[in-house]
Amino acid sequence: MLNILQAPGTVSGQTAVTGTFTATGNGASFIPIPGRGFNVSLWGTFVGTVVLERSFDSGTTWLPITGAGVAISTFGGPVSEVFEEPEYGVQYRLRCMSFGSGTINYRISQ
Repeated sequence: MLNILQAPGTVSGQTAVTGTFTATGNGASFIPIPGRGFNVSLWGTFVGTVVLERSFDSGTTWLPITGAGVAISTFGGPVSEVFEEPEYGVQYRLRCMSFGSGTINYRISQ
């Protein structure tokens, strides 16, 4: 039996991305392991809007997650969602697109 101990936040081998927004801007990028779910969480007391985006070209172009052409990953309050990426090397990040007040805490992990 193989027993591997890893540091908190790196259970899958990926280091969690965490941070806060207190103004509009971009969070750090995260590259999930393909075919496995990854978590996106926002919490805190805030007025603002955050969107989950992904890049297929190493961060040059960022696109919102959509379904039938409609953004489905835009959040205006605390959330905890699970997403899955089938392709290798795709980067994800959170972008605070509008900010009114408070602190928006975030975490992307796998």
